[in-house]
Amino acid sequence: MRCRYVNVLVLALSLACAPRPAPVVTPRIAPEVLAARLAEADRLAARGCYLCLKEAAAAYAALLGETDDRVVTAHALENNLMLALREIELRMPDSGALEAARQLQDHVGSNYTAYFAALDVFRPAGPVYVVRGEPLLMEQERDARLKLAAELEHDASASPMRTYFFLALQLQLQQFKDIKAQVDALLAVHPNDLSLKYRMLAFQPTYSAEAARDLIGQETGFGEVHFLTGQRSLLNGNLPGAYRDLTRARELLPDSASIALALANLTFSYARYADALALFDRILANPAAAGFEPQAQLGRAKSLSYLKRHDEAIGQLIEVLQKDPSNNPGEKYYWRAWNQLQAGRAQLAYDDAMAGLNGMRNNAIYQLAGMASFSLNRRDESRKYFEEALKLNSADCDSERYLGLLDSAEQSWKPASVRFGVAAKCYEVVIERLRDELAEYEKDITGLSNGLIAGKRAEIKEAQALRDQSIQNVAAAARNSK
Repeated sequence: MRCRYVNVLVLALSLACAPRPAPVVTPRIAPEVLAARLAEADRLAARGCYLCLKEAAAAYAALLGETDDRVVTAHALENNLMLALREIELRMPDSGALEAARQLQDHVGSNYTAYFAALDVFRPAGPVYVVRGEPLLMEQERDARLKLAAELEHDASASPMRTYFFLALQLQLQQFKDIKAQVDALLAVHPNDLSLKYRMLAFQPTYSAEAARDLIGQETGFGEVHFLTGQRSLLNGNLPGAYRDLTRARELLPDSASIALALANLTFSYARYADALALFDRILANPAAAGFEPQAQLGRAKSLSYLKRHDEAIGQLIEVLQKDPSNNPGEKYYWRAWNQLQAGRAQLAYDDAMAGLNGMRNNAIYQLAGMASFSLNRRDESRKYFEEALKLNSADCDSERYLGLLDSAEQSWKPASVRFGVAAKCYEVVIERLRDELAEYEKDITGLSNGLIAGKRAEIKEAQALRDQSIQNVAAAARNSK
């Protein structure tokens, strides 16, 4: 018996030490099913719009839950990189696409370090100034991007994502006529990818209204294209068309700070100040709006000004001037002075108007300085500012009337009578112009121009009152001159 136990033990030890056969692993997903689902995810990605890329990301993620196939992983990574870049371009909050791409990097054969570096380059650190639809670059920024573009050029045609990243750099850096042949060759490699068609549409020299309509026809979820067509309508002075397209863009991409800023400025121009204020507030609450704060804060202050919320407007302008005193200070001081004057604080209005004159010289700031000086009984100063305003705009009825008031205060009745007479005629011309503008606004049956219509009617009523007052002052000055 003891011998049998020894033999069994030896056999067990020998089996334990022997090499084990490789386990047979049953695939979690059949190859043909994998191929079909990957093709569907790729089709979603090729539709190109941001919402399409998000749908594709979900499809790739579902696949990765069932396979570790490197092709699927690479496609998922590239789709996430595209999402991350589009979020930077549209100023949208981070959806997690960038981090998802980083996590996938270690599971693919290719090195995507340069593309992650490109995202850092594209991400704005401050206000962006645009020329021909592309950001204006400082020399150091340009050199860094040239180096990165050279690095991306080798594999630029390998996939739509790689082409998109490369084109995004090249179109900023080179004259289009010098790279047109290269661009055409790259686009020909991926003729059905709508993201690349969108990228060329976003470049102003290659924008086409027909191509934009075609792209929206192929993919109705392309909020980015509605944004482009809205901007183009703005450039062409088609405000109703711009409002329609920007509104549609925002419906599709409500988290885009870029779209919201364009729509906020347009809404403000329609005198819909409460709506504009709400949009500016949304922009300032958006974590992706870096660099847009100065524009949004000034827009917010101007909206508050027209809503007659003067103290709130002044508070916003104080904040703007503290944070960014060197960028366009004249306009900021003008609006703070305007609000101070409306609130009855003549000395504060005067101080801000003086500061505004250091930053800009135009009819509006000279007129405001004259009004603030007049309120403080600083007659000589006031006269000087109104005269400067008239030099810049001979049709400045208010400055003409104030000069008449100054002449009256000095009992210079004949000059006063002339000034009031000129002012009365000036107001008559203004009233006719305002009536013509009102008639145009009243043709709008959409309701968009309701704020403009109300504002124009108020302007006409005010101009009529000032005209009548000036006529009465002509008569009074004539009597006093006898």
